[in-house]
Amino acid sequence: MAHGTRRELPRTREPLTRERIVGVALAIIDEEGVDALSMRRIAARLGVQAMSLYNHVRSKADILDGVTEFITTEMRMPRRMTGSWEDGIRSIAYAFRQASLRHPRACELVLMRQLSTPTALAPVDTMLAMMLDHGFDEETAVHALRLFISFQVGTLLRQFHGSTALGGGAADEGDTAAREAVRTAYFADSGFPAVAKVAPVLAVNDHEAEFAFGVELLIDALRSLAPTPRGGS
Repeated sequence: MAHGTRRELPRTREPLTRERIVGVALAIIDEEGVDALSMRRIAARLGVQAMSLYNHVRSKADILDGVTEFITTEMRMPRRMTGSWEDGIRSIAYAFRQASLRHPRACELVLMRQLSTPTALAPVDTMLAMMLDHGFDEETAVHALRLFISFQVGTLLRQFHGSTALGGGAADEGDTAAREAVRTAYFADSGFPAVAKVAPVLAVNDHEAEFAFGVELLIDALRSLAPTPRGGS
């Protein structure tokens, strides 16, 4: 008995959703940066026409809002922090840090973008509420928030986009002792006395240690502005 050719059943395409669109957008940003993102690029990855995206998102800006929401949700921060305000700042700082390491280009977008959705504003509210709950006045809380964001942006830019002249930039990740020795010799022979004096330290690139130093420095600075606990001297 002859067997006929088996007919392939048509594949069912996964439904297009806002979540899928945002996920593809995040992948493109992770790989190539925000400038590479376009409706056509997203549509091509999904195997659809660009116009079909507009059934689920309003615009590219709406997609960027979705990416921001995804990153902030991934941080999994509570609405209210428990414990001391110092530990609260540390928790928030390292939550941002971990998200930055997972999605450096997208996290740069989150930190520098005007937050316009309730989900994206949630971590901002968490930090402000934590400071207000511990007695900081409104102006100090907002100043501290903006300083905190500037610090996060600066460390992120330095680690992933910075010049290698002072041991910064993503190109330096995984440096060998030999490369550090070359940089040390360069600084030592620079002709600048202060640079030469700190050459062995300047040549070492430890982003984690620098981040921790900055967080503790921020906390120490805020202690002088913290309200005196009741019963304290």
